[in-house]
Amino acid sequence: MLKWIRKNPVVMGVGTLAIAGLVVTAATSGGFSPTSSFSSNCGYGGTACPPPPPVTSTPASGYHLVGADGGIFNFGNAGFYGNTYTLGLTGLTGSHPLNAPIAGVAENPNGGGYWMVGADGGVFNFGNAGFYGSTYSLGLTGLTGSHPLGSPVVGIAPTPDGKGYWLVTKAGFVYGFGDAKFYGDTFSYGLTGLTGSHPLNAPIVGIAAAPSGTGYWLVAADGGVFNFGSAGFHGTTYSLGLTGLSGSHPLNAPIVGIASTESGNGYWLVAADGGIFNFGNAGFDGSTYSYGLTGLSGSHPLNAPIVGIVPTANSGGYWMVGKDGGIFNFGNAGFYGSTYSYGLTGLSGSHPLSAPIVGITD
Repeated sequence: MLKWIRKNPVVMGVGTLAIAGLVVTAATSGGFSPTSSFSSNCGYGGTACPPPPPVTSTPASGYHLVGADGGIFNFGNAGFYGNTYTLGLTGLTGSHPLNAPIAGVAENPNGGGYWMVGADGGVFNFGNAGFYGSTYSLGLTGLTGSHPLGSPVVGIAPTPDGKGYWLVTKAGFVYGFGDAKFYGDTFSYGLTGLTGSHPLNAPIVGIAAAPSGTGYWLVAADGGVFNFGSAGFHGTTYSLGLTGLSGSHPLNAPIVGIASTESGNGYWLVAADGGIFNFGNAGFDGSTYSYGLTGLSGSHPLNAPIVGIVPTANSGGYWMVGKDGGIFNFGNAGFYGSTYSYGLTGLSGSHPLSAPIVGITD
């Protein structure tokens, strides 16, 4: 169970859990309920974290988590529309396993469905999320075969109308499907992926679409941000005097995700230790350090690394998810449950997850 849950009034609700096609309904409770204000990017270099800002409203009321095996966990009013088990696949092992682990999930902006993407570039669509192609549609053969991907896919981002999506690889290559147009990738800047004469400083770990649908951001594990099309540049961890994954002032932990504000005039980066970096008009509403947790080590470490972030609809808060299915909510992002709410015990214990959580979407 998540530690460090503040003893604020508990909000009760009904949530549903879906594993391997099974849907369970249960009462949920608890979570983090921020109550006052503090400064940006605290917790780094020993900087103290004051209490979080007050909650004024909660515009979104649910979220989905996805496991590396394609299992979906839905909470609050986030509907269950299927998972890879629903399609007859058997996770990462068994008689009909996935070709590759799931690497990301994205909600249809229209509601009522979602996409998952595998590390091999395979796309799975559920509910009203349409299928517009995958890397296999381009004649590529996953991670092996005659025409393999140059590197694994690490993220997916939909267009605003839900009629297309972008995939990004670890090397920074971008694939667009449906109405998702290509606006460039790291290779467009003369970089040569993970090797070659001008390699990336660190692998790409995530993608976020500009709200206009005419651009996107890529983020690397070292906190470097690459902006394309109409997606504006608002800073990187290097802008704050940090020096990536090494050097004189390195990050405490690698960056694992990026999320854009509603207007597209800012974004958040989240690190594996739960640190938050906010740029442009992205507000700082707290980090795991704000609750007395000490990152990936120390006296009160996280149970598992953070793997993803998603903001609320009006950008007034955000959720983080850990590899163990633990949820951390900040600002006006409500708590609607975590995998622990259903008797699961993280990555070990008596009832562990069948596979690590790899992403979150609202």
